[in-house]
Amino acid sequence: MAILKDDDFSLEIHYREFEFGWVYYDIWPRWRGEPIINDAILKRKNGNWAKRGVGAINACEIRECGILPLLRRVLETNEADYWEATDPDILLALYPDEVFPFLPSKWTLVYEAPEVRARREAKEQERSERGPLADDCLEVLLFVDVYNFEGASAYCGSGLCLRLRPKRAELQTFYEELRHEYLAFRDKWKVQEENEAGWGPGYEPPRF
Repeated sequence: MAILKDDDFSLEIHYREFEFGWVYYDIWPRWRGEPIINDAILKRKNGNWAKRGVGAINACEIRECGILPLLRRVLETNEADYWEATDPDILLALYPDEVFPFLPSKWTLVYEAPEVRARREAKEQERSERGPLADDCLEVLLFVDVYNFEGASAYCGSGLCLRLRPKRAELQTFYEELRHEYLAFRDKWKVQEENEAGWGPGYEPPRF
């Protein structure tokens, strides 16, 4: 499965099924490969909720995967963007060249060793000449509404927010792996045929 890594912290996304024109996801925040969300407090009522993986966030979206187009846009444009699931309320946001909380830093540089400054300036010069670099970091934020948890009867706008700081090369690898998995998922579940049946023979999927 495709895994976005930030050292021992990671985000894993799995395409579970395609049913009635909907793509269903299992999404795991993990620490050293283990789910960090307590499965016992996740909603598991009948239907789609009961099918989620152990410790997985549940989400679905109509027609196609929207995460891949998001990753492609951010990698191509190096501009902030986000994806929001159709149901339940899940939001994945990416911010290149920015650091949460996206406000001017309150830190004051007291001292920078000459060799550190030289490396930083060389990196800035390389970036100005070549554009984004493979070792540039991105802010990745995942918001999960409490509706995913047992006992929550409606969306409320509050919930769990997770932050990762992967490098651009890691995001590129994640995108390629997730794309490979989704194309196989589309074939297995006959997503194109189902969408053409529901939306007409002229249906075209988004750019993945």
